[in-house]
Amino acid sequence: MPELDAIRLIRRKAMLLAVLGILVSGTLVAVVTAVPIYQAAREGLERSTLMGIQAQGAALDNLVQRYEGVARQITSRTEIRRRLETYVQGEMSIEALAAYTAPRLTDALGTSPALVGIKRLGPFGEVIIDEGLTAEAPEHSILDDLADVQSRLVTFEDRIIWRTVAPIQNDAGQRLGTDVLFFEVDNLVKLLERARTLEPSARSFLLDYRESRLVGVNADASGLEMDRARDTIAGDLARIDPTGPGVVWPKLDGQTRVLFYTPVGGGRCLLLIEAGFWSFYQPVVARLLWPLGLVFLLLPIVALLAALALRPVLRRLSRQAEELERSAGELRLAASVFEGTGEAIMITSPNHRILRVNPAFTRITGFTADDVMGRPMSDLFQLDDRENKQIERICQRLAREHSWQGELDYRNRRGERLTALQTISKVTDEQDRVSHFIHIFNDITETKAAEQQIRHQAHHDSLTDLPNRASLKYRIGEAVARARHDDTRLAVLFLDLDYFKEVNDRLGHAVGDRLLREVAERLQRLLRHEDIVGRLGGDEFLILLEGLPAPRFAGQVAAKVIEVLTQPFVLDGEQVSIGVSIGIAVFPEQGGDAEALVNHADAAMYDAKAAGRDTFRYFDGEKGEVVPREGDRRPS
Repeated sequence: MPELDAIRLIRRKAMLLAVLGILVSGTLVAVVTAVPIYQAAREGLERSTLMGIQAQGAALDNLVQRYEGVARQITSRTEIRRRLETYVQGEMSIEALAAYTAPRLTDALGTSPALVGIKRLGPFGEVIIDEGLTAEAPEHSILDDLADVQSRLVTFEDRIIWRTVAPIQNDAGQRLGTDVLFFEVDNLVKLLERARTLEPSARSFLLDYRESRLVGVNADASGLEMDRARDTIAGDLARIDPTGPGVVWPKLDGQTRVLFYTPVGGGRCLLLIEAGFWSFYQPVVARLLWPLGLVFLLLPIVALLAALALRPVLRRLSRQAEELERSAGELRLAASVFEGTGEAIMITSPNHRILRVNPAFTRITGFTADDVMGRPMSDLFQLDDRENKQIERICQRLAREHSWQGELDYRNRRGERLTALQTISKVTDEQDRVSHFIHIFNDITETKAAEQQIRHQAHHDSLTDLPNRASLKYRIGEAVARARHDDTRLAVLFLDLDYFKEVNDRLGHAVGDRLLREVAERLQRLLRHEDIVGRLGGDEFLILLEGLPAPRFAGQVAAKVIEVLTQPFVLDGEQVSIGVSIGIAVFPEQGGDAEALVNHADAAMYDAKAAGRDTFRYFDGEKGEVVPREGDRRPS
């Protein structure tokens, strides 16, 4: 019947409209639900990946700073600079400099397990010492422009090693030479290999952005290989912003890989991780397809639509929670580095109040976190006028630059002085305002004390603790330079003890040593504070007198020395008497440099001995003869 047919038609239309309504409603619900979940899942995955890359970048920066710290410690030794200054001034041959330098650089190779070679260059790029496994040094033109420590990866015999170049400068900032250090790259290989934890095909690279050079792990993960970046990376390098971390999606032109990057090395390089786009985002896509499939499959069951719609939402929320947990794991990893490192770490506010310290800080200083939390950092310093000025200079430096590195003196919990090698880095927010300062330091108190002891022993006589021959010649050279500049006189007195050998043979070497020490004490008590007395060796001493109005004043001092040293000494209850013969050379009349003054005073001393001892003689600078003491006659 037509009415029944119409009713059936209407029912069919109603059914069709109902089905279409359910399909449209379900599709709209699916789209509205899927799009934000996809965005959140993708952004969460990318955010956690970038945090992992930044943690790798921080570890790489720490590795570079550790290598450069080793270079600065080696080049900062005062004696190295002095020897190089002597070489630059032409007072030391390259062979003598190499003989002095070789054992010290050999010892320096043991300061870091990764250090495999050191090459020391002179001021013109000449090789002084080449120890261990070394590659080619930078060109001389590059060394001339070198103002601070620089590091880079270089190729050496089909392998890649880490090269750190550190200038050696005098107090005036003049470059005296250069140390080129070479390190193994095993630690860098391990850092780059961590990329495979993202997905099996992921690769990690270190990119020199300016030179477009790319360094990555080779096929068997035994070392590094270097290529042109555009020959290796599939991603679009031109879309990278080197000023901060980010991600580069592939364009719709056949590219199938995604790039994650973060700047390292103060912006000189980029740490890249390249992963397959579909394999990397497959978990996100899979999480998207599941709810869509469930919605479309369950659309006919209207009664269960809401319940079934919530089910995939809960699943997605669970998966997002898992991703958040993975992100929290990355944060815990960073926290474990903070807690477990052997270096003291201190985080301060912009006004330098302590916010947080790690266990190594407590171990090194003795202060617990509760002791220092909220206190100004200055409470930990041994502050005097000099160190107050140093703190001001550091603050001024940090106002201009990102970081500072150097030595600072702290006070530990016992009140003892603690010298630290410290790096201070500032952390800024999005508006480039300082939010925190990060302080990382090591205790080098014992190392500094050992260095000072070694320097003292190298320049002082072990028996009398007077300046030794090398130290005396250096001080005479400095005094000559001052006297020439100020147009004044100075005198060198060469002393040789008479009858010392008889005392030594009769009473023994122990008594002879005591006699030499008492001679040194008498001379120090006799002379002015600004005068210098030293021991050349055996029974020979040297006195340096500066600021003499006239040469005759040197003779007056010599007469007093003879008077003091000819007084009897009491050693082990026995009186011992000695004599002394003194030769005098006056600058500028009787010598124009340290070598000439010492030689001429030595010659005059021998003439004093020939004249009967217990007397002194001047050296005649014009005739090359010795002038007799007033009232004496020179023996024929």
